[in-house]
Amino acid sequence: MGGSTFEYRLGRYADREYFLSARARPGFEDPEEFAVVVHYNDPTTDESVQVARVDTAHGHVHIDRLYRRGRPKDELDLNFWDAVEFVEERWRTFAEGHERTRRDE
Repeated sequence: MGGSTFEYRLGRYADREYFLSARARPGFEDPEEFAVVVHYNDPTTDESVQVARVDTAHGHVHIDRLYRRGRPKDELDLNFWDAVEFVEERWRTFAEGHERTRRDE
């Protein structure tokens, strides 16, 4: 995707460190495309596990709760910085949903 990126730690939940990663193209001010992701790093696979993502894929801003596979995407009316704030305020809810789904599998 290119453009501008940043990442920072959100906090700890269920013995995992959660992070927010964001990217915007061409840049952070009025981007044409963006993604804001909640994720953690899985030490057993050494891979990043995405939990939730607000992005502009499919031609509109929406949220993917990646622990709810097969469920509809919720459209959102957010710009890039609003999406960052939306994810920051709800990351723990997304982490809880992810952990609950893992336990139920």
